[in-house]
Amino acid sequence: MSELNKVLLAFSDDIVKSAKRHLGGRKIGKNKNYGVASGQLRQSLSYKIRVRGNDIREVTFGAKGKAAKYAPFIHFGVNGTQKDRKSPFTYRKQPPSSVFVKWIKQKGIKLRDEKGRFKKQSESNIKSAAFLIARSVKKRGIVGLRFYEKAYAAVSKRYEAKFGAAVAEDIAGKLKATLGNITIKN
Repeated sequence: MSELNKVLLAFSDDIVKSAKRHLGGRKIGKNKNYGVASGQLRQSLSYKIRVRGNDIREVTFGAKGKAAKYAPFIHFGVNGTQKDRKSPFTYRKQPPSSVFVKWIKQKGIKLRDEKGRFKKQSESNIKSAAFLIARSVKKRGIVGLRFYEKAYAAVSKRYEAKFGAAVAEDIAGKLKATLGNITIKN
């Protein structure tokens, strides 16, 4: 295996590890895992390598399984009807409230009334809050977390010199000089 391939594999591993850290690494108040409900997306982050002969031709980063369906929406975000999030995706209809009912229960969100006092966690109160959240998401959209872009920016700085040294070593291994009947090969 060439030195460049070894560095590419290490680089790819580090990008996935960094993306996992960036995904849910934001902390708001007591919510240590902002942007993470189940952790399914974080666990599914991976990369694929396309190889031809002994050379790596392409490294593709993404998500596996069920998370692959919604990973682009978390990464790029979604434009709302009233707010542009610079995303390729836009809400046309309001997201289903049932998704937010499940999310409220999963995250253990405590409901409050207009004065800020805690409300009873009844099914009708949860459904009402879920509808209001869904309407707000439709209007405002979802901010993209850009976890792979942030990971690439963080990791690529550390690997610039390693890539250069690996390419130089691979090229040096392919050079040879022939002087008369003497061959000098690196």
